[in-house]
Formats: sequence, C-alpha cells, structure tokens
Amino acid sequence: MKRKTFSAIALCLILCILLSSCSFIDIPGYFRQLGNLFGGGSLTSFENMVYTRPDMEAFQKTLDDSISRVSTEKKIKKLTDTVWEFYDAYNDFFTNYSLAHICYCKDLTDEHWEEEYNFCLENEYTVRAAMDSFYRALAACPLREKLEGDEYFGPDFFEQYDGESVYDEAFEKLLSRESELQSEYYAISGEARGVEYYSEEFFSQYGNRMAEVFVDLVEVRQEIAAEAGYKSYPEFAYDFYHTRDYTCSQATTYLADVRAELVPLYRKVYGTDSLSQLVTYSDEKSTYTYVKDMASAMGGIVDEAFTAMEKGHLYDISCSDKKFDGSFEVYLTGYQTPYVFVSANGTSFDKLTFAHEFGHFCNDYASLGTGVSVDVAETFSQGMEYLSLCYVKDEKIEKLKIAECLSTYVEQAAYASFEQHVYSLTGEDLTTEKVQELYETICTGYGFDCRNWDSRDYVCISHFFTSPMYVISYVVSNDAAFQMYQMEIAEKGKGLTCLQNNLNTERAYFLDFLGSAGLDSPFAPGRLNDVKNTLQTILG
Repeated sequence: MKRKTFSAIALCLILCILLSSCSFIDIPGYFRQLGNLFGGGSLTSFENMVYTRPDMEAFQKTLDDSISRVSTEKKIKKLTDTVWEFYDAYNDFFTNYSLAHICYCKDLTDEHWEEEYNFCLENEYTVRAAMDSFYRALAACPLREKLEGDEYFGPDFFEQYDGESVYDEAFEKLLSRESELQSEYYAISGEARGVEYYSEEFFSQYGNRMAEVFVDLVEVRQEIAAEAGYKSYPEFAYDFYHTRDYTCSQATTYLADVRAELVPLYRKVYGTDSLSQLVTYSDEKSTYTYVKDMASAMGGIVDEAFTAMEKGHLYDISCSDKKFDGSFEVYLTGYQTPYVFVSANGTSFDKLTFAHEFGHFCNDYASLGTGVSVDVAETFSQGMEYLSLCYVKDEKIEKLKIAECLSTYVEQAAYASFEQHVYSLTGEDLTTEKVQELYETICTGYGFDCRNWDSRDYVCISHFFTSPMYVISYVVSNDAAFQMYQMEIAEKGKGLTCLQNNLNTERAYFLDFLGSAGLDSPFAPGRLNDVKNTLQTILG
C-alpha cells in the first residue's frame, strides 16, 4: 500500500474543498492531445460547459473492455491508445462531478444540484477503484517493461499494483459510508445558512448535529485505515491521499515547535482588538479590482492567466447566503480549464481569498492541471496572497495579511495537532464531549483563549469533515510562501520570479519541490526563529 514514488499521484489525489481534482500519469501526448482539442492556451467559458450525469454502466463497460485489451496487447501504440480511452472515461466522470459540485456550492438550496452532486459523490470511489483495477491490469500486461520506461509511467511504477488491491468490498463499503456522512455534513451546512454564524443558535441547533457526524467520521476513518493495513488514520491519509515526503512524526515535532516559537507573539498580537480596525468593507467590484490590478502589475503568466479567467467567466466571488461557506479552485480536466469559487463575506479578507484561489488557478493554467501534492499547490496559492501585498499597495491589507500569516502558523498548527490526536480516541472516549474537550485543550495550548473563541467551533472547520489531514498543508506551505515574500521585500522581483518560474513544476513531493525551487524546508533548524523575527519587525 505504501506510496513511495512520484507516480503515486496517478491515483491518490484527494477530491476536497480545494477540489484540486484527480490526476494521473501524463503518458506521452495525453495532455497535449487535450490541449490541441481545446485550442492550446484557450480556456472554455463556464457558460459553455455542459453537465451530463455520468453513465456508470458505460463507464464499467469501458473499464472491462480496456482491461480485456491490455491483457493481450503487444503493440505499445495500441496500448497507450487504450490508456487514453480509459483516461477519457475517468476524466469525464470527474469533470462532471466537479461541475455538479460547483453548481451545488453556488446554491445549497437547489435540490437538482444536490441530487446530482450526491450521485457523483456516491460513485466516486467506484471510479477510483476502477483506476486501481486498470493499473493492476497494466501491471500484468505483456508490455509492462516498456510502460515502466521513463517516457511512460516511470521505473517500478507498477510495483505498488503487484499485491492484493485494497479496493475490496469491505474497503469500498467503508468509503461509501464516509461519503454518506460527508453528504450529511453538507446538508446540515445548508440548513445552517439561515441562522447567524457562530451564534448560540448555530452551535446548539446545527453544531451539535455536525459534532455527531464528526464522531461517526472519526470512527469510520479508523476502520478505513485498519482495513488498508495502517496503524493509524493520520498515517493512512498522509500516504493514501496527500503523497507527502515527510512523516506524521516529523509533523508532530514541527507543530510543537510552532507552539513554542510563535504562540507568545500570537497572544500579544491577537490579545487585543487592534486588528479589527484593519478589516474594512469590500464589495465584489473592489475584490475583483484588487486581484486584477495585482495580476496586471505582476505581468507574464500571471496576467495571462487572469485575462483567460476574466474572459471565460471562470470565477464566482459573489456574496450569497445560499452559497457553500468555503472557497476552492478546481481543474476541469475535460475542458482543460481551472475554475475559482469564493464564498465572499463582504470584507477585505475577500481580496486575499480571491488572490489565494487565483494562485491555484495560475498553477493549473501554467501546468495544464498535471497535478502536484497539496503542499506544493498551497505554496502557490498562499504565495500569491503574500506577493499581492508587494504589487497592490494597501497598508491595511498588508498588515492584516501579515497578522493572518501569524495566525496561519499558529491556528492551522493547532488544527493539525487536533487531527493528529483525535483519531486516537476510541471506544468510550470517542464522544462529542471528549472530542470537544480534546479540541479545547489543544487550542488553549496554542493561545486561542486570548481572543473571543468558542471551543465548539471545530465543527466550522470544513476540512475536518471533507478533507482529513489536509490542514498541515496550510502550515508548511505557508512557510514556503512566506519565504517568497521575504525574498520580494529583500529584492524587488525575486519572490515573483520564484513563483512564476515554478508554476508549471512537475515536482510532486513538497520537500523535493522546495529544494528544486531554492527554498528552505520549514523543518530546517532556525527557520521558525527567522519567521518570528520578520513577523515581529512588521507587526511590532
């Protein structure tokens, strides 16, 4: 089961709130073929995209036919044609899945899109299992040796498909149960949009129900990890979903170091109301103009990507009480087009959120969506936020973002630490009361008690429900992104060059990417002290 090669990304990218879609090996010509089909650099307008409910019977037939052909095929050209055919079917499912998700998130009260989204969600793991089956057929085919050449899947790619598949009936049943619980969370979130967020009514009427769903999710995920042969769910998620080249143990040590180094400064900065005056009103036009001006000032591939996004109406940054309370970017592979979704709240934070998701857009635009790990992807999104401060002058936004940088290190580290620990609760200890108690203990240790905070608010962290073990990515990638900002303020253009030169990277693993980009590991000795010094200089 252990994913140890770059090629693991072929199967194991998570579909989450960020929705960086699903990816696989770019065998020669596949993405180029798509590029030619859709006009190279041109993107499909969102209004011209058509959703069609996936035909699961047709998909199964494509799988069966493809497996049948690869088992005897002796010509590499015909074999790669078969791979393309299956990839097209796989792509078609996830493209329509993403469209349904976007449309549902635009209006959680729309019963049609809720039904379509849930249909796709229910079938997601069937399609993922099909990819696993297809790769196992390729592993047993006569042309395996050629397929493991550098020009195709790469050396030893199929070793991970030689053993018994994890996708048996029991495993898929557990994944299906997880999907049902996630759907329930979305449904409760939709109902909750009618009450004041973070109010007593919100927590007592809806938060309690979300908490019960989370307990059920923790339990079923523990079973998923055990079924897959892992000692813990965090280890399973790091490996199966996130293709990380650092361990849970390394992360645990790092999270403790963040607490020791940065929590005193966090208490000092967030222990007063001084930051509240930095948050100003921002309507949709102002939010849009901020990112447009940023892209224009940066020029190059960034400005080109914004123009394409603008022309194709490939974004939604509107404010609506019917929208899903979250933001993400998704790559619609079937159209070879990225899309940005932002649930705006009418404040200056919307400008930073839009810049963040646009950073993902630029990455997918430049790389044709070939895919990197979530840690690498988040480096580009957060890097775009930081660099925006240097290309659109707004003192309030700048100080607000640097304060948010501090909170990202500390708060996301607290969330990540909570996730590392919550999956160890079992039996009588796995209750809503015990979960909240654990969350309160950990977050208090990270300084949350210095501000207005409700220990029930873990139900508001959608990633806990929909993208388990994701939030550590925000912490480590924030460090890489902040390095770009430190470069930029030290030498104009240096940070921007670093970002632009790496938008099309094929380095999937985070630490490997950092080395190739000339960035330090967040785990490097003295790195957090350097971060603290820069933050103290700016925040005072």
